[in-house]
Amino acid sequence: MSTESWVINAPQTVDVADVRRVVVQLTDGAVDVVADPAREAGAHLYVSEVSERPLQASVHDGELRVGYDFAGVEGLVERAKGLRDKDRAVVRLTVPAHVPVKVTTARATASVLGTQADLSVTTATGAVRVQGVSGTASIKTATGAVDVGEHVGDVHVSTASGAVTLGGTLGRVSVNTVTSGVEVVARESTPLVDARTVSGDVAVRLGAGSPVNLKARSVTGKAVLDGVRLDSSAQRTTSVDHVDQPGAGGAYVSANTVSGDLTVSRG
Repeated sequence: MSTESWVINAPQTVDVADVRRVVVQLTDGAVDVVADPAREAGAHLYVSEVSERPLQASVHDGELRVGYDFAGVEGLVERAKGLRDKDRAVVRLTVPAHVPVKVTTARATASVLGTQADLSVTTATGAVRVQGVSGTASIKTATGAVDVGEHVGDVHVSTASGAVTLGGTLGRVSVNTVTSGVEVVARESTPLVDARTVSGDVAVRLGAGSPVNLKARSVTGKAVLDGVRLDSSAQRTTSVDHVDQPGAGGAYVSANTVSGDLTVSRG
């Protein structure tokens, strides 16, 4: 398969005819990936800013890669600590909606709008914004905030201290945090919310009248459903198993924390 490549050392646009997957790797700056529903093939790359070291772009067998190379988690951490911290670019990609996207950054912010395929975003400190995406979204940050809105499908988030806000027509939701709070707003209902935190609070909002099965385990945190604190079956810790309407299905909400509270509300 032929390979095309570009060395970008100044603001530049690049049009690529055959794109079936997008991979972006940045240190600092910003990346915006926007799906164009009218675009059936190809991608448009616009680099508006680039630092002294040139940005690399290449396409091989339908995979478009843009950014600076760094290997694995170790490379990501090194860049977050400041090594090669002069690598900075501001990138905007317009792609077909059906193209899977993978973004990895150290400090650069990442925004993805309107894609309809699997999405993976990993950052150290960069904030992540995902809007109007359909498909499975997997997001990992160290301290970067995560904001997912109008999502359709499953969402998986892992962060240490980045605040997490999720909303939309949600499928299966899983969130792992250390200190950050978690807010999940499901349109009507969702089959599963599984949240695990140390000290972060978990808040889940469902549609009015949605049946809910709730499981909460915590050392000192409490469980609240529609403004009413639920009784624990354990004396010194919180252990709650609540079935709202037996046999009615509905949302299954599970939270495991050390000190964080679980609050579920409807309407």
